[in-house]
Amino acid sequence: MKAVVIDGGQALRSMIGYVLEAEGYEVWEASGTPDVRDLLEQGTAPDVVVACQNEAGCDLLALKLLKAHPLMSKVPVVLVARHEELDRQMEWKDAGVTCWLTWPITLDELLDMVRTVSFPAGV
Repeated sequence: MKAVVIDGGQALRSMIGYVLEAEGYEVWEASGTPDVRDLLEQGTAPDVVVACQNEAGCDLLALKLLKAHPLMSKVPVVLVARHEELDRQMEWKDAGVTCWLTWPITLDELLDMVRTVSFPAGV
């Protein structure tokens, strides 16, 4: 199984990536729209995307770009956001977000959500 982790901050991307790798995921990291474009050029879709919406986080343009790609249209997106941003839920849905969690969360909660929405490619 493959996962893309999108966040502007290296530390958070690495932490989430480490946890997903421990669960058996092959993890690709992206810091924003340019990295997402590079991933799409590889022509391989992940099974799930985890994006963080915070000060250094994922911009919605990156998610829209990702979801507009034919390989990515059915790939679930888990967004982790600040509680103060819950009024942006319609923007998130419009960008293709499948579900969201708000900080603070535990890594177990994140893993539960990822497991719930992700299926191997082609299933």
